[in-house]
Amino acid sequence: MIHCLLISKQTENINRVVLGDVAHDKLIKYVPHGINEKQYYPLDKTSDDFKSFEKQVFGDSKYNFIAFHNARNLRRKSTSDLILAFKTFLDKLPKQQADKCALIMHTDAVDDNGTDLPKVIEMLMGDKQRNIFISNQKINTEQLNKYYNLADITALISSNEGWGLSLTESMMAGTPILANVTGGMQDQMRFEDEDGNWIKFTESFGSNHLGKYKNTVNLHFRSSQVTSH
Repeated sequence: MIHCLLISKQTENINRVVLGDVAHDKLIKYVPHGINEKQYYPLDKTSDDFKSFEKQVFGDSKYNFIAFHNARNLRRKSTSDLILAFKTFLDKLPKQQADKCALIMHTDAVDDNGTDLPKVIEMLMGDKQRNIFISNQKINTEQLNKYYNLADITALISSNEGWGLSLTESMMAGTPILANVTGGMQDQMRFEDEDGNWIKFTESFGSNHLGKYKNTVNLHFRSSQVTSH
């Protein structure tokens, strides 16, 4: 007997649709990722330890809004698109506010499977290059949890994604997420149908990427965070 344990509701549906009648006597079950709550959790941001970490990242600079990206520098992760989106975001703000926004990218600066991020930043960001920080050193779980806590939002805009573990870790740390509606990232947004139930995918409705359902019970980003931390 074939057993299929799938990490997203979309993948579970794809298996059922492809297998058709054969799926009736198979165990096909959605098993979402789990996170150790002792590793990713909200921190006391007034503690000396956290303030020391913040100074380690930014030096004496202070930022009112911080976006965080934690993923490999791969083509499908759309890292260059995220940089362009961040630049577009800054361009819409008054200079005084834009100067107080930062994007931290925990990834390799250059990857043969992705791109040369310093070159992309140089080409796109102009005088706003100092608003982007690349963290390319190996870090432990404790340090990664501090990054999630340091951020106001965690962004992952992959063109396709099985799950998107950094989003789960971020939410466990109490930080809202920004993601594309694709793959397992949809599960973490928890879109609700007309009856308030978690959406289910079918052969005729294989994804919510066209925006059929808008309501979610996920954490919501507040624009006021740009001006107050």
